[in-house]
Amino acid sequence: MIENNICLLTDSYKITHHYFYPKGTKKIYSYLESRVGAEFNKTIFYGLQYIIKKYLKGKVVSQEKIDEADNLMQTHLGEGIFNREGWQYILDEFDGMLPIEIKAVPEGTPVDVGNVLMTVENTDDKCYWLVNYLESLLLQVWYPSTIATLSAEVRKLANFYLDVTGSDKSNLDFMLHDFGYRGATSTESSMLCGSAHLLSFSGTDTIPALTIPENYYNDSEVYGFSVQATEHSVMTSLGQDGEIQQALNVIENAKNGILSMVIDSYDYRNFLIQASTEGSELNDAILKFLSVDGNKVVFRPDSGEPVSTTIDCLNILESGFGSYDTESGYKVFDANIGLLWGDGLNYHKIRDILFAMKSNGWAAENIIFGMGGGLHSSVNRDTQRNAFKCSAQLRDGQWFDIFKNPLDSSKKSKTGRFKLIEDDGSFKTISIDDEGDDILRTVFKDGKLLVDEKYCDVKLRAQNYSKYSI
Repeated sequence: MIENNICLLTDSYKITHHYFYPKGTKKIYSYLESRVGAEFNKTIFYGLQYIIKKYLKGKVVSQEKIDEADNLMQTHLGEGIFNREGWQYILDEFDGMLPIEIKAVPEGTPVDVGNVLMTVENTDDKCYWLVNYLESLLLQVWYPSTIATLSAEVRKLANFYLDVTGSDKSNLDFMLHDFGYRGATSTESSMLCGSAHLLSFSGTDTIPALTIPENYYNDSEVYGFSVQATEHSVMTSLGQDGEIQQALNVIENAKNGILSMVIDSYDYRNFLIQASTEGSELNDAILKFLSVDGNKVVFRPDSGEPVSTTIDCLNILESGFGSYDTESGYKVFDANIGLLWGDGLNYHKIRDILFAMKSNGWAAENIIFGMGGGLHSSVNRDTQRNAFKCSAQLRDGQWFDIFKNPLDSSKKSKTGRFKLIEDDGSFKTISIDDEGDDILRTVFKDGKLLVDEKYCDVKLRAQNYSKYSI
Protein backbone atom coordinates (compact mmCIF):
# COMPACT_ATOMS: atom_id res chain seq x y z
CA MET A 1 0.00 0.00 0.00
CA ILE A 2 1.05 3.58 -0.62
CA GLU A 3 2.52 5.38 2.37
CA ASN A 4 0.72 8.58 3.40
CA ASN A 5 -2.19 8.20 0.97
CA ILE A 6 -4.11 11.42 1.69
CA CYS A 7 -7.35 9.78 0.56
CA LEU A 8 -7.07 7.38 3.49
CA LEU A 9 -5.77 9.70 6.22
CA THR A 10 -9.15 10.13 7.90
CA ASP A 11 -11.70 8.35 10.06
CA SER A 12 -13.87 5.79 8.28
CA TYR A 13 -17.15 7.60 8.95
CA LYS A 14 -15.91 10.82 7.35
CA ILE A 15 -15.71 9.07 3.99
CA THR A 16 -19.52 8.87 4.05
CA HIS A 17 -20.14 12.58 4.67
CA HIS A 18 -19.87 13.92 1.12
CA TYR A 19 -23.47 12.81 0.46
CA PHE A 20 -24.85 13.83 3.87
CA TYR A 21 -24.34 17.61 3.76
CA PRO A 22 -27.43 19.60 2.68
CA LYS A 23 -27.97 20.24 -1.02
CA GLY A 24 -26.52 23.51 -2.19
CA THR A 25 -23.55 23.36 0.23
CA LYS A 26 -20.58 25.22 -1.21
CA LYS A 27 -18.32 26.01 1.73
CA ILE A 28 -17.48 24.40 5.05
CA TYR A 29 -15.67 26.50 7.65
CA SER A 30 -14.17 24.76 10.67
CA TYR A 31 -11.83 25.77 13.47
CA LEU A 32 -9.53 24.40 16.17
CA GLU A 33 -9.50 25.55 19.77
CA SER A 34 -8.40 24.48 23.24
CA ARG A 35 -11.64 24.55 25.20
CA VAL A 36 -12.01 26.24 28.56
CA GLY A 37 -11.27 23.74 31.31
CA ALA A 38 -7.90 22.63 29.91
CA GLU A 39 -5.16 21.70 32.38
CA PHE A 40 -3.20 24.85 31.58
CA ASN A 41 -4.83 28.20 30.84
CA LYS A 42 -2.81 28.86 27.68
CA THR A 43 -1.91 26.59 24.79
CA ILE A 44 1.29 26.97 22.79
CA PHE A 45 0.37 26.21 19.18
CA TYR A 46 3.04 24.09 17.48
CA GLY A 47 3.46 21.41 14.84
CA LEU A 48 1.16 22.49 12.01
CA GLN A 49 4.06 23.27 9.68
CA TYR A 50 5.34 19.72 10.16
CA ILE A 51 1.92 18.27 9.28
CA ILE A 52 1.57 20.49 6.21
CA LYS A 53 5.03 19.71 4.86
CA LYS A 54 4.79 15.98 5.50
CA TYR A 55 1.20 15.34 4.43
CA LEU A 56 -0.48 18.26 2.64
CA LYS A 57 1.99 20.33 0.62
CA GLY A 58 2.21 19.95 -3.14
CA LYS A 59 0.67 17.28 -5.34
CA VAL A 60 -0.60 14.81 -2.76
CA VAL A 61 -3.39 13.21 -4.84
CA SER A 62 -2.51 10.77 -7.62
CA GLN A 63 -4.46 8.32 -9.72
CA GLU A 64 -2.74 5.46 -7.96
CA LYS A 65 -3.82 6.80 -4.54
CA ILE A 66 -7.42 7.26 -5.68
CA ASP A 67 -7.58 3.75 -7.11
CA GLU A 68 -6.05 2.22 -4.01
CA ALA A 69 -8.43 4.08 -1.68
CA ASP A 70 -11.45 3.18 -3.78
CA ASN A 71 -10.57 -0.51 -3.80
CA LEU A 72 -9.90 -0.58 -0.06
CA MET A 73 -13.06 1.32 0.87
CA GLN A 74 -15.26 -0.94 -1.25
CA THR A 75 -14.29 -3.76 1.11
CA HIS A 76 -14.06 -1.66 4.25
CA LEU A 77 -17.30 0.33 3.88
CA GLY A 78 -19.20 -0.93 0.84
CA GLU A 79 -19.78 -0.25 -2.83
CA GLY A 80 -20.27 3.34 -4.02
CA ILE A 81 -19.46 5.03 -0.70
CA PHE A 82 -15.95 6.37 -1.35
CA ASN A 83 -16.00 9.80 -3.00
CA ARG A 84 -14.04 8.80 -6.07
CA GLU A 85 -15.59 11.58 -8.13
CA GLY A 86 -14.51 14.23 -5.61
CA TRP A 87 -10.91 13.05 -5.45
CA GLN A 88 -10.76 12.70 -9.23
CA TYR A 89 -11.92 16.30 -9.51
CA ILE A 90 -9.05 17.42 -7.25
CA LEU A 91 -6.57 15.47 -9.36
CA ASP A 92 -7.91 16.72 -12.69
CA GLU A 93 -8.67 20.35 -11.81
CA PHE A 94 -5.93 21.09 -9.26
CA ASP A 95 -3.21 18.69 -10.37
CA GLY A 96 -3.64 16.78 -7.12
CA MET A 97 -3.15 19.79 -4.83
CA LEU A 98 -5.69 20.37 -2.08
CA PRO A 99 -8.14 23.30 -2.59
CA ILE A 100 -8.01 24.26 1.08
CA GLU A 101 -7.11 27.42 2.97
CA ILE A 102 -5.67 27.07 6.47
CA LYS A 103 -5.23 30.06 8.72
CA ALA A 104 -3.38 29.70 12.02
CA VAL A 105 -1.83 31.58 14.88
CA PRO A 106 1.97 31.92 14.55
CA GLU A 107 3.53 28.76 15.92
CA GLY A 108 5.03 29.07 19.39
CA THR A 109 2.42 31.63 20.45
CA PRO A 110 0.81 31.03 23.87
CA VAL A 111 -2.92 31.61 23.36
CA ASP A 112 -5.51 31.77 26.14
CA VAL A 113 -7.78 28.72 26.07
CA GLY A 114 -11.21 29.22 24.59
CA ASN A 115 -9.82 30.95 21.49
CA VAL A 116 -9.51 29.93 17.88
CA LEU A 117 -6.06 28.57 16.96
CA MET A 118 -6.65 27.51 13.37
CA THR A 119 -9.39 27.74 10.73
CA VAL A 120 -9.91 25.58 7.66
CA GLU A 121 -12.06 26.39 4.61
CA ASN A 122 -12.36 24.96 1.11
CA THR A 123 -11.42 27.24 -1.79
CA ASP A 124 -13.44 25.37 -4.45
CA ASP A 125 -17.21 25.01 -4.12
CA LYS A 126 -17.17 21.35 -5.16
CA CYS A 127 -14.73 20.44 -2.39
CA TYR A 128 -16.74 21.44 0.70
CA TRP A 129 -16.56 17.82 1.86
CA LEU A 130 -12.75 18.00 2.14
CA VAL A 131 -12.57 20.37 5.13
CA ASN A 132 -13.72 18.01 7.84
CA TYR A 133 -12.31 15.05 5.95
CA LEU A 134 -8.93 16.50 6.97
CA GLU A 135 -9.90 16.92 10.63
CA SER A 136 -8.40 13.59 11.70
CA LEU A 137 -5.00 14.60 10.33
CA LEU A 138 -5.02 18.30 11.22
CA LEU A 139 -6.25 17.74 14.75
CA GLN A 140 -3.10 15.74 15.47
CA VAL A 141 -1.47 19.12 16.03
CA TRP A 142 -2.90 18.69 19.54
CA TYR A 143 0.05 16.46 20.44
CA PRO A 144 3.05 18.72 19.78
CA SER A 145 1.01 21.70 20.99
CA THR A 146 0.24 19.98 24.29
CA ILE A 147 3.87 18.90 24.80
CA ALA A 148 5.07 22.41 23.97
CA THR A 149 2.62 23.76 26.54
CA LEU A 150 3.63 21.24 29.22
CA SER A 151 7.35 21.95 28.82
CA ALA A 152 6.72 25.70 28.85
CA GLU A 153 4.72 25.38 32.06
CA VAL A 154 7.55 23.43 33.69
CA ARG A 155 9.97 26.14 32.58
CA LYS A 156 7.76 28.76 34.21
CA LEU A 157 7.71 26.66 37.37
CA ALA A 158 11.48 26.22 37.40
CA ASN A 159 12.03 29.90 36.70
CA PHE A 160 9.76 30.83 39.60
CA TYR A 161 11.60 28.64 42.13
CA LEU A 162 14.98 29.76 40.85
CA ASP A 163 13.82 33.32 41.55
CA VAL A 164 12.40 32.76 45.02
CA THR A 165 15.44 30.78 46.20
CA GLY A 166 17.93 33.29 44.79
CA SER A 167 19.40 30.69 42.45
CA ASP A 168 21.75 31.09 39.54
CA LYS A 169 19.73 30.77 36.33
CA SER A 170 22.55 29.71 34.03
CA ASN A 171 21.22 26.14 33.99
CA LEU A 172 17.54 26.98 33.45
CA ASP A 173 17.63 25.71 29.86
CA PHE A 174 18.60 22.27 31.17
CA MET A 175 16.34 21.91 34.19
CA LEU A 176 14.02 19.52 32.34
CA HIS A 177 15.61 16.75 30.28
CA ASP A 178 13.75 14.62 27.73
CA PHE A 179 14.21 10.90 28.46
CA GLY A 180 11.18 9.76 26.48
CA TYR A 181 12.29 8.11 23.23
CA ARG A 182 11.99 4.55 24.52
CA GLY A 183 8.53 5.24 25.92
CA ALA A 184 7.17 7.02 22.86
CA THR A 185 4.44 5.43 20.77
CA SER A 186 6.53 5.77 17.60
CA THR A 187 9.66 7.40 16.28
CA GLU A 188 7.49 10.05 14.59
CA SER A 189 5.79 10.91 17.86
CA SER A 190 9.15 11.04 19.65
CA MET A 191 10.44 13.52 17.06
CA LEU A 192 7.39 15.75 17.40
CA CYS A 193 7.31 15.57 21.19
CA GLY A 194 11.04 16.02 21.48
CA SER A 195 11.08 19.06 19.22
CA ALA A 196 8.15 20.58 21.12
CA HIS A 197 10.10 20.14 24.36
CA LEU A 198 13.12 21.87 22.79
CA LEU A 199 11.08 25.05 22.37
CA SER A 200 11.49 25.58 26.12
CA PHE A 201 14.54 23.52 27.13
CA SER A 202 17.84 22.40 25.63
CA GLY A 203 18.33 19.06 27.38
CA THR A 204 17.33 15.89 25.54
CA ASP A 205 18.32 12.29 24.99
CA THR A 206 15.77 11.95 22.15
CA ILE A 207 18.14 12.23 19.23
CA PRO A 208 15.45 11.95 16.49
CA ALA A 209 13.98 15.26 17.72
CA LEU A 210 17.12 17.06 16.57
CA THR A 211 16.12 16.49 12.93
CA ILE A 212 12.84 18.44 13.06
CA PRO A 213 14.23 22.02 13.02
CA GLU A 214 16.29 21.44 9.88
CA ASN A 215 13.90 19.13 8.03
CA TYR A 216 10.67 21.00 8.71
CA TYR A 217 11.51 24.44 10.18
CA ASN A 218 14.35 25.82 8.03
CA ASP A 219 16.90 25.87 10.82
CA SER A 220 20.17 23.93 10.78
CA GLU A 221 21.12 24.82 14.35
CA VAL A 222 21.34 22.01 16.90
CA TYR A 223 18.89 22.79 19.70
CA GLY A 224 19.29 19.77 21.97
CA PHE A 225 22.26 18.67 24.05
CA SER A 226 23.11 15.88 26.43
CA VAL A 227 25.90 14.57 28.67
CA GLN A 228 27.73 11.33 29.37
CA ALA A 229 25.69 9.20 31.73
CA THR A 230 25.43 5.70 33.09
CA GLU A 231 22.49 3.31 33.23
CA HIS A 232 21.89 0.23 35.35
CA SER A 233 23.50 -2.10 32.80
CA VAL A 234 26.73 -0.17 33.42
CA MET A 235 26.48 0.28 37.18
CA THR A 236 25.54 -3.37 37.87
CA SER A 237 28.32 -4.84 35.69
CA LEU A 238 30.38 -6.02 38.69
CA GLY A 239 27.42 -6.95 40.88
CA GLN A 240 26.37 -5.45 44.20
CA ASP A 241 29.69 -6.03 45.89
CA GLY A 242 31.48 -4.40 42.98
CA GLU A 243 29.24 -1.35 42.64
CA ILE A 244 31.78 1.09 44.06
CA GLN A 245 34.59 -0.43 41.99
CA GLN A 246 32.45 0.00 38.88
CA ALA A 247 31.72 3.60 39.86
CA LEU A 248 35.47 4.20 40.12
CA ASN A 249 35.89 2.66 36.68
CA VAL A 250 33.25 5.00 35.27
CA ILE A 251 34.85 8.10 36.79
CA GLU A 252 38.32 7.09 35.68
CA ASN A 253 37.20 6.64 32.07
CA ALA A 254 34.82 9.60 31.89
CA LYS A 255 35.61 12.46 29.57
CA ASN A 256 35.77 15.99 30.92
CA GLY A 257 32.43 17.74 31.32
CA ILE A 258 29.27 16.61 33.07
CA LEU A 259 28.97 13.03 34.30
CA SER A 260 25.57 11.71 35.40
CA MET A 261 25.55 8.54 37.50
CA VAL A 262 22.52 6.44 38.41
CA ILE A 263 22.85 5.48 42.09
CA ASP A 264 19.89 3.29 43.02
CA SER A 265 21.01 -0.02 41.54
CA TYR A 266 21.06 -1.32 45.10
CA ASP A 267 21.05 1.29 47.89
CA TYR A 268 21.22 4.95 46.94
CA ARG A 269 21.93 6.01 50.53
CA ASN A 270 24.96 3.75 50.81
CA PHE A 271 26.25 5.00 47.47
CA LEU A 272 25.90 8.66 48.48
CA ILE A 273 27.48 8.07 51.87
CA GLN A 274 30.47 6.45 50.15
CA ALA A 275 30.62 9.35 47.68
CA SER A 276 30.41 11.93 50.46
CA THR A 277 32.74 10.41 53.06
CA GLU A 278 36.06 12.23 53.15
CA GLY A 279 38.98 9.92 52.46
CA SER A 280 36.89 7.17 50.84
CA GLU A 281 38.13 5.89 47.50
CA LEU A 282 34.94 7.04 45.77
CA ASN A 283 35.07 10.50 47.35
CA ASP A 284 38.70 10.91 46.32
CA ALA A 285 37.88 9.92 42.73
CA ILE A 286 34.96 12.36 42.56
CA LEU A 287 37.04 15.23 43.94
CA LYS A 288 39.81 14.47 41.47
CA PHE A 289 37.30 14.57 38.62
CA LEU A 290 35.84 17.82 39.94
CA SER A 291 39.29 19.40 40.15
CA VAL A 292 39.15 19.91 36.39
CA ASP A 293 37.49 23.23 35.64
CA GLY A 294 34.01 22.73 34.17
CA ASN A 295 33.58 19.15 35.36
CA LYS A 296 30.45 18.26 37.29
CA VAL A 297 28.97 15.10 38.81
CA VAL A 298 25.21 14.63 38.90
CA PHE A 299 23.73 11.87 41.04
CA ARG A 300 20.51 10.22 39.85
CA PRO A 301 18.34 8.33 42.31
CA ASP A 302 15.97 6.47 40.03
CA SER A 303 13.31 5.12 42.36
CA GLY A 304 11.42 5.84 45.55
CA GLU A 305 9.04 8.54 46.69
CA PRO A 306 10.20 11.64 44.79
CA VAL A 307 9.92 14.34 47.44
CA SER A 308 11.34 12.53 50.48
CA THR A 309 14.07 10.82 48.46
CA THR A 310 15.16 14.12 46.93
CA ILE A 311 15.47 15.82 50.32
CA ASP A 312 17.28 12.80 51.75
CA CYS A 313 19.82 12.83 48.92
CA LEU A 314 20.43 16.56 49.24
CA ASN A 315 21.07 16.24 52.96
CA ILE A 316 23.50 13.32 52.57
CA LEU A 317 25.48 15.13 49.88
CA GLU A 318 25.64 18.30 51.98
CA SER A 319 27.10 16.37 54.91
CA GLY A 320 30.09 15.44 52.77
CA PHE A 321 30.49 18.23 50.24
CA GLY A 322 29.19 21.22 52.20
CA SER A 323 27.03 24.12 51.09
CA TYR A 324 26.78 27.89 51.09
CA ASP A 325 23.74 30.18 51.16
CA THR A 326 22.37 32.27 48.33
CA GLU A 327 21.50 35.89 49.06
CA SER A 328 17.98 34.68 49.71
CA GLY A 329 19.23 32.23 52.32
CA TYR A 330 18.90 28.92 50.43
CA LYS A 331 21.62 26.28 50.32
CA VAL A 332 23.78 25.49 47.29
CA PHE A 333 26.42 22.76 47.19
CA ASP A 334 30.01 23.90 47.63
CA ALA A 335 31.25 21.34 45.11
CA ASN A 336 30.15 21.28 41.48
CA ILE A 337 27.66 18.48 42.05
CA GLY A 338 23.93 18.18 41.61
CA LEU A 339 20.93 15.92 41.74
CA LEU A 340 18.83 14.58 38.86
CA TRP A 341 15.37 13.18 39.51
CA GLY A 342 14.02 11.34 36.50
CA ASP A 343 11.55 8.72 37.70
CA GLY A 344 7.78 8.95 37.31
CA LEU A 345 7.60 12.72 36.98
CA ASN A 346 4.82 14.99 35.82
CA TYR A 347 4.18 18.70 36.24
CA HIS A 348 2.63 18.29 39.68
CA LYS A 349 5.43 16.12 41.08
CA ILE A 350 8.04 18.59 39.84
CA ARG A 351 6.12 21.33 41.60
CA ASP A 352 5.98 19.27 44.79
CA ILE A 353 9.74 18.60 44.74
CA LEU A 354 10.61 22.26 44.15
CA PHE A 355 8.25 23.37 46.90
CA ALA A 356 9.72 20.82 49.32
CA MET A 357 13.25 21.93 48.48
CA LYS A 358 12.31 25.53 49.20
CA SER A 359 10.61 24.52 52.46
CA ASN A 360 13.75 22.64 53.51
CA GLY A 361 16.08 25.51 52.68
CA TRP A 362 17.45 24.22 49.38
CA ALA A 363 17.98 26.38 46.31
CA ALA A 364 16.31 25.17 43.12
CA GLU A 365 19.60 25.31 41.21
CA ASN A 366 20.75 22.09 42.92
CA ILE A 367 18.41 19.90 40.88
CA ILE A 368 17.43 19.06 37.35
CA PHE A 369 14.58 16.83 36.23
CA GLY A 370 14.14 14.15 33.60
CA MET A 371 10.81 13.17 32.09
CA GLY A 372 10.15 10.21 29.84
CA GLY A 373 6.64 8.84 29.76
CA GLY A 374 5.41 11.89 31.66
CA LEU A 375 6.46 14.02 28.73
CA HIS A 376 5.83 11.75 25.74
CA SER A 377 2.85 9.62 26.61
CA SER A 378 0.96 10.83 29.68
CA VAL A 379 -0.88 13.58 27.78
CA ASN A 380 -3.89 13.16 25.50
CA ARG A 381 -6.15 15.34 23.40
CA ASP A 382 -8.22 16.23 26.45
CA THR A 383 -5.24 17.53 28.43
CA GLN A 384 -5.71 20.87 26.68
CA ARG A 385 -9.24 19.97 25.53
CA ASN A 386 -8.44 20.37 21.83
CA ALA A 387 -11.42 20.23 19.49
CA PHE A 388 -12.02 20.77 15.77
CA LYS A 389 -15.57 21.87 14.92
CA CYS A 390 -17.53 23.25 11.99
CA SER A 391 -18.94 26.71 12.75
CA ALA A 392 -20.28 27.99 9.43
CA GLN A 393 -21.55 26.66 6.09
CA LEU A 394 -22.27 28.45 2.83
CA ARG A 395 -25.40 27.20 1.05
CA ASP A 396 -27.21 28.76 -1.89
CA GLY A 397 -25.13 31.93 -1.59
CA GLN A 398 -25.78 32.49 2.13
CA TRP A 399 -23.57 31.81 5.14
CA PHE A 400 -25.24 29.88 7.96
CA ASP A 401 -23.68 29.99 11.41
CA ILE A 402 -23.82 26.57 13.05
CA PHE A 403 -22.77 25.19 16.42
CA LYS A 404 -23.27 22.36 18.90
CA ASN A 405 -24.75 23.01 22.33
CA PRO A 406 -24.99 19.72 24.26
CA LEU A 407 -26.17 19.30 27.84
CA ASP A 408 -22.49 19.31 28.77
CA SER A 409 -22.13 23.05 28.27
CA SER A 410 -18.33 22.85 28.39
CA LYS A 411 -18.50 21.30 24.92
CA LYS A 412 -20.55 24.09 23.35
CA SER A 413 -18.83 25.12 20.15
CA LYS A 414 -18.31 28.53 18.60
CA THR A 415 -20.52 29.84 15.84
CA GLY A 416 -19.65 31.87 12.76
CA ARG A 417 -16.31 32.78 11.18
CA PHE A 418 -13.53 34.29 13.26
CA LYS A 419 -10.62 36.57 13.81
CA LEU A 420 -8.15 36.26 16.66
CA ILE A 421 -7.12 39.62 18.07
CA GLU A 422 -4.87 40.69 20.91
CA ASP A 423 -6.73 42.69 23.51
CA ASP A 424 -4.85 44.24 26.44
CA GLY A 425 -2.21 41.51 26.63
CA SER A 426 -4.54 38.57 26.08
CA PHE A 427 -6.26 37.05 23.08
CA LYS A 428 -9.89 37.31 22.05
CA THR A 429 -11.89 35.56 19.34
CA ILE A 430 -14.26 37.86 17.47
CA SER A 431 -16.39 37.76 14.33
CA ILE A 432 -14.54 37.93 11.04
CA ASP A 433 -16.63 41.03 10.26
CA ASP A 434 -15.59 42.93 13.40
CA GLU A 435 -12.79 45.48 13.46
CA GLY A 436 -9.35 44.44 14.62
CA ASP A 437 -6.11 43.07 13.23
CA ASP A 438 -6.35 39.33 12.72
CA ILE A 439 -3.46 37.37 14.21
CA LEU A 440 -4.46 34.30 12.21
CA ARG A 441 -2.37 34.05 9.04
CA THR A 442 -3.00 32.08 5.88
CA VAL A 443 -0.28 29.44 6.11
CA PHE A 444 -1.55 27.03 3.44
CA LYS A 445 -3.66 27.53 0.34
CA ASP A 446 -4.31 25.35 -2.71
CA GLY A 447 -1.41 23.03 -2.02
CA LYS A 448 1.12 25.75 -1.25
CA LEU A 449 2.79 26.56 2.06
CA LEU A 450 2.59 30.36 2.35
CA VAL A 451 4.29 30.84 5.73
CA ASP A 452 7.50 28.90 6.25
CA GLU A 453 8.66 29.49 9.83
CA LYS A 454 12.15 29.12 11.22
CA TYR A 455 12.43 27.04 14.39
CA CYS A 456 14.39 29.77 16.19
CA ASP A 457 11.45 32.18 15.78
CA VAL A 458 8.97 29.61 17.05
CA LYS A 459 11.24 28.92 20.04
CA LEU A 460 11.54 32.62 20.85
CA ARG A 461 7.75 33.00 21.04
CA ALA A 462 7.45 29.94 23.28
CA GLN A 463 10.24 30.99 25.63
CA ASN A 464 8.64 34.38 26.17
CA TYR A 465 5.90 32.39 27.92
CA SER A 466 8.18 31.67 30.88
CA LYS A 467 8.04 35.37 31.76
CA TYR A 468 4.40 34.98 32.81
CA SER A 469 3.79 34.27 36.49
CA ILE A 470 2.61 30.82 37.56
